Amino acid sequence: MRGQKQVCDEGGGLFLLEASRMSGLCPECAHLLYGYEPCQHTFMEGRCLKCHWDGSVSAYCRKLVKERKD
Repeated sequence: MRGQKQVCDEGGGLFLLEASRMSGLCPECAHLLYGYEPCQHTFMEGRCLKCHWDGSVSAYCRKLVKERKD
């Protein structure tokens, strides 16, 4: 996996900086919080091959996902 990695300000997990439209948020949190296009994740060994996300989200983002499903 190439590219600069960044810690997501919201979820706390590592992600590839170039994979997100926001420098402080992983693509998943940027999508949940601000409506940016989500990464079409492809996981291998616990990480997305495209953005390096490991599935980490904050309690607030988990709440948003749950509310959207209800």
